[in-house]
Amino acid sequence: MTTNKNMKSKHIVSLLPSITEILAELGVSNMIVGITHECDHPPEAIQDAKIVTTSEINPRTMSQELIHTKVCGSLTNGQSLYGLNGDVLKSLLPIDIIFTQSLCDICAVSYPMVLKGCATLIGGPPFHDDSPNNVVDNNGSRNKIPRVVSMEPENLRDVLETFQVAAKALDSIIDEGEGEIGTIEARCNVVINEIQTGLNRIEYVVRAHQHSLKAKSKPLVAFLEWHSPLFAGGHWIPDMLNIIDVSAPMLLSGEPSKVFTDEELLELDPDFILIGPCGFNLERSLRDTLAMYKKRPFWRELRAVKQNQVFALDGNSYYARPGPRLLQGTGIMAACVYGEELAKELGEDLAPSTGYVQVMLDMYDK
Repeated sequence: MTTNKNMKSKHIVSLLPSITEILAELGVSNMIVGITHECDHPPEAIQDAKIVTTSEINPRTMSQELIHTKVCGSLTNGQSLYGLNGDVLKSLLPIDIIFTQSLCDICAVSYPMVLKGCATLIGGPPFHDDSPNNVVDNNGSRNKIPRVVSMEPENLRDVLETFQVAAKALDSIIDEGEGEIGTIEARCNVVINEIQTGLNRIEYVVRAHQHSLKAKSKPLVAFLEWHSPLFAGGHWIPDMLNIIDVSAPMLLSGEPSKVFTDEELLELDPDFILIGPCGFNLERSLRDTLAMYKKRPFWRELRAVKQNQVFALDGNSYYARPGPRLLQGTGIMAACVYGEELAKELGEDLAPSTGYVQVMLDMYDK
C-alpha cells in the first residue's frame, strides 16, 4: 500500500518487532520514526527509524542458560529487561502513537514502563492510555500526548485481530487532506485475507498429502522454543500445529509457553522435534541444537534424534513474533513433518527453505 506523502508528518513508535512488521504490511513504513533494538525486518520499516530501547540481554554473546537466569532474576525482582531511551524519544516529538504490548515482559519493554516513560517525556501528570490529547508541562508549554496502543495476542486468531487494532488506530490519526479515512483499514482487510488464504492453502495441501498416503495416525510433534531449560511453545504455536494436522499434546491454544523436563520429553518421545528458540536465528538454533547431543545425554535417546527427524528453525523470524510471518512459519512446520514433496508444492512463498535445517545424526559429531 502506498500512503499519502503528507502522512509522513505522523510519527509512530513501535516497541515490538512484530508490530513493526504489521505496520509495514499496512503500508505505513514511512510513518515509523522509533523502533526497538530487535527490529530488523522489513528494511523499509527500519531504515530511517531511531532505536528507542535498551536491553540487558545480548543474545549474540550469552548462552541460553545465562539468558534464562537473567530473565528469571529480573522478573522475580520486578524489574524490566528493557528500558526506554528518553533522550531519543524526546527527539522524535511529536509522537502520534506508541504501539506496545503487555502480554510478555520477556519480549519487550513492560507496559507500565511505557506509560511512565510517556509521562516523563511530556513533563505532565501520571500518564495513562486514555489521557487527554495534550497537557501543559512544568514550563507552561502545551505538549501533545502520544496515544498508547497495546497489542495482546494470545492465539493465532488474536494475531490477525491485532492487524485490525493497528489499522483502526492509524486511521484515527489521519487528518482531512492527508489521506482518505478508512484506506488503512481497507488495506488491513486485504492483508488478513491474504494470510488466511495462505493458511487455508497449507491446510489443504497437508490434508491432500495425508489422503494420498492413507495415513492412519497423525505424526506426534513437539515444538520447543528454548533448549535450556526446555520450553514448549505456547500461545499461537498450537494453532499452527493444528493447521498442519499433527498430534501436539504439550500445550493448548492460548496457553503460555512452559518448562518441560527432560523426563517429560523422553516420555513423550515424539516422532518429530521442531526447535525455534525465541529471539534466535537459524544459525544459532542449529548450533544450540547440535550442542544438546553432548551436553544433555538424554537427547540421544529420543526417537526423533535417532531417525533424523529433528529440525532447527529460525525462531526469531517465523515463531516468536506474532505477526505476518507466522504464515511462513506454519508452512515450514508442514515442510519439516511431511517432507520435500510437500515443501515443493507449497513453494518458497509459504515454506521458505532458508527458515529450517534438518538435523542429521552425523551432524552431531562434527
